[in-house]
This record gives sequence, C-alpha cells and structure tokens, in this order.
Amino acid sequence: MLLGLSRKANLGSSYMDTKLLIFETHPIQYRAPVYQVLDRMLPGQFEVIYASDYSVRGQKDVGFNEKIAWDVPLLAGYRYRVLNNEKGRGIESWSGMSAKGVDRIISQTRPAAVLLSSLSYAFSWAVYLGAVRRGIPVWIRLETQDEAFARGKLKNILRFLVYRLLYLGVSKAFYIGKLNREHLLRHGVPMERLVAAHYCVADHLASASDTEKQRLRDDLRTRLSIGRDDLVIAFFGKLIEKKDPGILLRSLGLLKLEGTRRVHCMIVGSGELEPALRLQAKELEASNGVRTVFTGFINQSQLPSYYLASDIVVLPSHRMGETWGLVINEALQAGCGAAVSEMVGCHRDFSGWERVRVFRHGNSEELAAALADLAVYPRKLDWARQQMQDYSVEAAAMAIFRSLEAMPKP
Repeated sequence: MLLGLSRKANLGSSYMDTKLLIFETHPIQYRAPVYQVLDRMLPGQFEVIYASDYSVRGQKDVGFNEKIAWDVPLLAGYRYRVLNNEKGRGIESWSGMSAKGVDRIISQTRPAAVLLSSLSYAFSWAVYLGAVRRGIPVWIRLETQDEAFARGKLKNILRFLVYRLLYLGVSKAFYIGKLNREHLLRHGVPMERLVAAHYCVADHLASASDTEKQRLRDDLRTRLSIGRDDLVIAFFGKLIEKKDPGILLRSLGLLKLEGTRRVHCMIVGSGELEPALRLQAKELEASNGVRTVFTGFINQSQLPSYYLASDIVVLPSHRMGETWGLVINEALQAGCGAAVSEMVGCHRDFSGWERVRVFRHGNSEELAAALADLAVYPRKLDWARQQMQDYSVEAAAMAIFRSLEAMPKP
C-alpha cells in the first residue's frame, strides 16, 4: 500500500483526526485539482483513498488506442493512499477494483463523512455499506444522469428502483450539473441534501495575461501553418464512435461563410477512427479547400495552447454515455465558441451562453448552421471567464469545505 502526504507537517498527524475520507478508483486529472485546492482549505483534515494508481503509472487506453500516462501532478498537494486493489480487467469490470482494505480503513479512521464519486465497483459498494453500517454519513458526487443512454422500459424501472433504494443511505449529494441534479431529485434525494459542485477542470490559463495567451495562440498556429486570421474549428478527444468526430468533417463540407476567410479543421486526439477520418479529410480538402490537421494525442500540460489556437470547439457525441463533456469546460476557459450535440450532458448548463450552440446529434446541417453562426463572433480570449467561476475547481472545493464546516462538532 502506498501512502502520500501533502506536506511534511502531516507526518505527525493522526488519521483518527481525519474529517473526510474520499474514495476514488484511480487518480483522475479533473478531480485531483479539487483535492489540491481543498487541502489548502482543510490542511491534513481529509484523505483520498485510491483503489489503483494505474492512471499515473500509464496504461493502454482503449479509446485513444495507445498507452496513456497523464503528465500533470495527480498525487501531489494532498494526503492519499493507494490500495493496489486493481485486478483482472480493472476499471472495465465491476469486480476489477476490489474492496480489499476498505472496511478496515473506515473502521480505524471513523471519519465525519465519506465521499464517493462512483457506485460502479465492488470497491465503491464496500465503502457505501461500511459507512452506512457504522452510521457515518455518505456523500456522493456522481456523473449519473438519465439521458446519457437509451434504455428499455423494464431496464428503466429496475434502474429507478435501485437508485431510489441506494439514495436512501445518502446524506448529501454534490451535483455536477443540471441533468445530474434532476436525476438526484427524481430518485428521491430531497432538495435540502443537494449542494452544487459543478464538474470542472483546472484552469491552466488563469494566471496567463492576454499577451501571453495571444503569444501561445500565434506560436502554435505558426507551427501548424495556420494563418493568424484563419478560422480553426476543432475536435478534442478520443476518435471513437461515441464521440462521432466524422460529422464535423461532413458539416465543414456544408459550411457557408461570408468572405474569403480560410477554414482549418484541427483534430486533437487519437483512436480507432483515425484512418477513416484521414481519408474523409482528404476528400474534404479536395472538394472544399478545408485543410485538416491531425495532432495525435496531446497530454494535459500541452492542451491549453491547442485550445487557444482554436476558435470553435465541437463535441458532437451520440447517446452513448457522454454524461458531461469536460473538453467544453476547457474550451470555454480558453475563450472558444462551442457547438455540442444535445446528447452531451453539459449542454443543459451551457446552452444559454452567448457563444455556445446546441444541435441535434447526427444532424450535419444543424451543425454547419451552428458553426456559421459562431464564426461571426470575433475571437475573444476571456469572454466566458466570469461565467466559468461557478464551474471552477475552487467552487467545487469550497462546496465540500462548507459542507464539512456545517457539520455538528463532536
């Protein structure tokens, strides 16, 4: 078992003083920043328990079709333990993250509350049952919503009953967005137990000046042979059926813009659909003059420049489990316009924003119209910055902090 400490002062701290135990299957690039900020608010007073650290060690990602290890610090700045509970198919199966050691940790620590971000593994269920059995409040912050998948009537009924029963043991639910909030209310979590802690990503551009952002934008465009005033419409993510990147190329073939501004498509990512997309891109350039740049997989620390170099980011996912769509958070932080299908979970949160458009999934004509609409806006690197404060890691950490501070003192 690996033990990590956020600072030397914690070396003498007692685990019996832990207010909150957070249980995660593995370090995740959009959750670790929340815990790093929370540790500055509650130094040494919570601990994150990971079933596995495979995302730090590196592992073949089926979606990206290559070995991935995130290049940002996911195990720094807060206290954690890694249980090494991964087995068999790992995160791909219910039993792939085992419950080994979970009950002992809860029993020894006796925290004021436990926080779960998943209920899909044996590991998570052991936490839930262990806490309920001891009368320890269970908090959740899940991606779950009711529109991500198409389900039959019987499956919907069974699913409703399971969640209804499960949420009886939940003391507090941090909802990540509007669809998640509706799910929780629909399945019996009362309003007074709900707290907003929107899905978020670290803003690596927060401290950059407008001059620095413009330099990063111009430098990358120069490297990619893209003109300063050209229009760049981009896709970020895995090149898989669920994400439907091919519709972007089809829509660009239908795009009609006023003037002579050159259009580029930038595809940032990798996956099984890449060979077919490259063929499609060649046809698009031959027929419409739209040049497509394939960057391959780009790791976290390098992504901000690619968002800055883009003007519009598209996430056209099918109804195959796109519960949120964090690339849109990253795009908005960089001041891009965004076009998302109505199957992307965050569409309900961002649809009313000035430079966000929603289209019916699979409808290339609607997407082309949305792109034409967004192309009219001049590039503004910080148009969404104020609105994104509610979708920041600081806001999510503050929601957890305030909930702990509001608990009755022992």
